[in-house]
Amino acid sequence: MRSMKFGRGAIMALSATALAVSGVLATSASAPAQPSPGRSAAAAPSDCPKYYFCGYKDANFKRLAFKYQDCYLQEIPDGLNSGGSWYNNQSAGTKAKMYNKSKHLIYTTPGAPSSDSHGDWGPVWYVDAC
Repeated sequence: MRSMKFGRGAIMALSATALAVSGVLATSASAPAQPSPGRSAAAAPSDCPKYYFCGYKDANFKRLAFKYQDCYLQEIPDGLNSGGSWYNNQSAGTKAKMYNKSKHLIYTTPGAPSSDSHGDWGPVWYVDAC
């Protein structure tokens, strides 16, 4: 069997590919709209007022779909079937919860302020802002 040798550039490229693949797997449908561990929220988008949890149709907080402030289970708008992003701009430390079609909790956000610029609305049907 022939051994393969990789230069430093090839090893770095393979490492970057492995990290990219692991990032994709970490944001699968079973883990909707979650932030990368240890990442803090960027500044709030201008269309997400203080004390709101905002959902966006597209990545990077583009095309606001909803903004919820009240503390009860609310159905998200039709058309949020995949992709998207969210920003939790509520009171410091407040966590929003996401639920599936059967109203089972599937994700709790980190305390505000927090965000995910590349999420997946596919499995999410309801949000409780606090």
